[in-house]
Amino acid sequence: MLMALALTGTMLSSGAAPASAPSALPSISTAAAGTVTVGNASITYIARAGDTLISIAQQYTDRSSNWIALGKLNRIDKDSAIPIGTPILIPADLLGDTPSKATVVAMTGTIAAVAADGSTTRLSLGATVLEGARLDTGSNSFLTLALPDQSRISLPSNTRVRIAKLRSTRYLNSPRTEVLLLRGQVESRVSPLDANRGRYEVRTPLSVAGVRGTHFRVGFVDMPGASRVATETLEGKVAVALATAANSPDGLVLTRAKGNITDTRSVGPAIDLLPAPRLKPDTSGGTPEFPVSRIVVQPLPGARAYHLQIATDPEAQQLLAESRSSTTSLAVASLADGNYYARLSAIDGVGLEGMTAIQAIRLRAGSDTAGAGAASLDPPSIAGSSDKSITLRWAPSAGQPMRLQVARDADFTYLIATRVSSTGDAQLPRPVFGTYYARVQLLDAGGYAGGSSPAQPFIVTDQWVMNDGSPVHVRQRRASADR
Repeated sequence: MLMALALTGTMLSSGAAPASAPSALPSISTAAAGTVTVGNASITYIARAGDTLISIAQQYTDRSSNWIALGKLNRIDKDSAIPIGTPILIPADLLGDTPSKATVVAMTGTIAAVAADGSTTRLSLGATVLEGARLDTGSNSFLTLALPDQSRISLPSNTRVRIAKLRSTRYLNSPRTEVLLLRGQVESRVSPLDANRGRYEVRTPLSVAGVRGTHFRVGFVDMPGASRVATETLEGKVAVALATAANSPDGLVLTRAKGNITDTRSVGPAIDLLPAPRLKPDTSGGTPEFPVSRIVVQPLPGARAYHLQIATDPEAQQLLAESRSSTTSLAVASLADGNYYARLSAIDGVGLEGMTAIQAIRLRAGSDTAGAGAASLDPPSIAGSSDKSITLRWAPSAGQPMRLQVARDADFTYLIATRVSSTGDAQLPRPVFGTYYARVQLLDAGGYAGGSSPAQPFIVTDQWVMNDGSPVHVRQRRASADR
């Protein structure tokens, strides 16, 4: 069973009587025969010699069968010769379309694009996407498209969509866009449109979301069976109804900060979305600083999971990484030290993702010791050396992969060697004379660091290699000073 979501309002459909019709036959216009006047949500064509409703419908709506709807709207009973100068009102919903396009304005990672003809397309910034294209985002990959009216379509990781319709209404230039969501989630920011000017829809096998001028998300809650679809309204209003009752006045209206779950049988009730969670507070008063591998949020009542996105811009359009976690500690893909923006949301018990907040942050490679699991990790130590190599050894963690890092500084900004091992040891080429630092990190299933050991300094001379005193708890002194 299909479900439909549509913004409240009346649209004329082919063959249907208008909400209100002129009370008398159209009068003869003083405008030149054969001319077109463009209105806000319709055009008016001035009949010329030989015109019939069928010929007008074919020319301006691309369907001769629309002559019935035009006749009802204009109070013309028969498809016969129309007096020269008769104004014929043609609403936006019946006008023909012209092809439109979308433009890639942001992308990161691996994006697969297949054109309507089945050919593979290579996307880049500024590339054009046309109707019929299928788009797939890989793991930790993101894509944002801009439409001619500045509406934006954002695809997070592991999402598949097909741009089923990408057109513009003839004369009015109002968009007609339809996105078919096949996997994952799509987030839309739709530019405001006047009444009856344009249509934007996100469809799934279970639902249709039609809106004007709003910010909303549509996504699958249960990936294997795709049996539930979540709709979340961040701005504006969206009306929700089953497809068989799409025009019913009893349709559910989702206002700002409301969401619902729709399954194969029914439209669920409106539910308050969770507020945006906040980052773990930074008592220093400056920009919150986190390790490059882990960001911590404050617990939010009612949240069963958290969603984090890392971007380079305050609008979170230029995404670089994202993470979901059932705990308040979220792993982050490897990023360079620097300033970023964190976009956070919380997911409730039924699977609705809540409101978002964007906050400036700083990521630092040397602060990994603050990550979850660091306290249980012992630093590596020198287990042996020769004139060509050194061997480092540490306590393995039940066969879990661990990453050894060796650097010239305790902040690990100047790495000289990296090894991944589950056996608890690694052999490296012997470095030149100097002091070095070694640490190990736990790796999760995605290859992201889930915590780091303290840094163990060691000295290499021409004659020997030795551990140099106690481990250095990187950033812990600074964190203590901040508190």
